[in-house]
Amino acid sequence: MSLENWASNRWLEKIGSDREEIERLLANADGHLGDYRIAVASEMTSDAQLSLAWDSIRASATAALRAAGYRVVRGGGEHYRTIEALEFSIDPERKLIPRLDALRRKRNTGAYDDYGLVAQGEADLAGKLAAEIRRDVEGWIRKNHADKMT
Repeated sequence: MSLENWASNRWLEKIGSDREEIERLLANADGHLGDYRIAVASEMTSDAQLSLAWDSIRASATAALRAAGYRVVRGGGEHYRTIEALEFSIDPERKLIPRLDALRRKRNTGAYDDYGLVAQGEADLAGKLAAEIRRDVEGWIRKNHADKMT
């Protein structure tokens, strides 16, 4: 599979991006990561912490996908596909994606169905992964799409 295959399946559309968009997405990831850290320091619920870390992860994953010149087609499981597309950037061996999918499901349950089920360890893992993914995505963009970074 490749991004081109995903586009052929109509899961993605090929659309250009520019430096400003990528920097805005990475700044968005940084903002959510900062909010996550504030949530931890102020002892907000683990559900809230996970949600903020997840938003950072999603913004970083979006930056990688957009730097490659694609975006998820609306109505096609945007969040799911955005995370899955990390296999074409920072997670080619798909070691990270199953862990992220488990966090996504946990976040969705808390956000839509049953608040209060997120363990602190899960929120902590999400925060750790958010910081790592943010760093790794920027490194991948700098290496593979240097024109998209200052």
